[in-house]
Amino acid sequence: MLMDDDYELQPLEEGELKVGDTLPWSVFTSLGKILMKEGTKIDSPRKLSMLMNTGFRPKPKQVSPAEQQALDEASLPQPVVYERQTNPFTELDELLHELSELFKLLNADEVKAQVFMKRCYLLVTQIQGLCRLNDDALLGAVHLNSDHAYTLQHPMHVAIVCALIARKLKIPQKIQLSMLAAALTQNVAMNPYQLQLNRQRKPLNEAQRQVVNKHPEQGVALLKQVGVTDELWLDIVLQHHEKQDGTGYPQGLSGKQIRPEAKIIALADVYSAMISCRPYRPGLSAQQSLRSIFLERGSQFDEKLTMVFLNELGVYPPGACVKLKNEEIGIVIKRTQDSRAPIVSIVKDPGGELYLRPRERDTSEPEFAISATLSKQNVPTLNPTLLWGIKLMRIG
Repeated sequence: MLMDDDYELQPLEEGELKVGDTLPWSVFTSLGKILMKEGTKIDSPRKLSMLMNTGFRPKPKQVSPAEQQALDEASLPQPVVYERQTNPFTELDELLHELSELFKLLNADEVKAQVFMKRCYLLVTQIQGLCRLNDDALLGAVHLNSDHAYTLQHPMHVAIVCALIARKLKIPQKIQLSMLAAALTQNVAMNPYQLQLNRQRKPLNEAQRQVVNKHPEQGVALLKQVGVTDELWLDIVLQHHEKQDGTGYPQGLSGKQIRPEAKIIALADVYSAMISCRPYRPGLSAQQSLRSIFLERGSQFDEKLTMVFLNELGVYPPGACVKLKNEEIGIVIKRTQDSRAPIVSIVKDPGGELYLRPRERDTSEPEFAISATLSKQNVPTLNPTLLWGIKLMRIG
């Protein structure tokens, strides 16, 4: 029998054992082989002498802070590993359904301890896994029209963008779980009012303004009611509308008073709202929205995080509608090393007629260079699996 790998050998110390003692641990040779088992009685001076001269006792290995962090990370829920052939758009539709079911727990009479948290963390790991499988497709889904309710698609889109930024910044998994859970639940207190507010053209009345201003605090209270005990998650929800210059709400925090995770969610939250369609207006283009965020860096948004955000999405994010130099129109489907030259899936020929099947163009080639960005209204609603050339059948 050999000693466990989690331990190292330590020589016995003078006076540590005496005749008549029962061994509190097994004693080993210098090679790690057992010399005398735990519980054996030292019944003679000869045995004691043999143990003291040749014996070693186990001692837990010293773990460095970095090693301990790695061990802690490994024990956390990890990103789901999907098969390479998995259709990310089909999976994303299922995750939106799961998010809808999760939100139903907010209205349940009683939720068992940890159930809401565990289900939300599972959703987070699935989002992370899909982003690892095909981050361009997931980012494309953020920009394309969706048939799902705003109360579902908005938090999902915010979580997707945050997952990409978190991966870029190499944020530890423990913090990512809290941050992405907060992204999914940041507006739970607004859910009952969101449909009406999205349709409303006139300014908010005083009662509505109070609902909006209090929803971070109300959201935290609601999450606590369903058993959320993750303090970082709750803090991020509370702070996701704070602004760099202190003009946000509910606490008017500024600069370093605001958690960086809340600052990332704020960027993704505003961006998703800008590009989303409303009953009374089309969504802004990715380029208009990115420019607006760029202009607010240092005031509304943290400057360094804003630049990370802009660099990660690129000049032409997946899902953006563009016109090429040859007059073809298509949808960006893949970022490249050159943020100004993505891969585009073409849906309209130079005469404006639809292609039967999308055609892929590398816009780094001069004849296919991007000449303009367009609103999504310039192309019909198409199945994204066709745009990305992904198999329609779900695998796994």
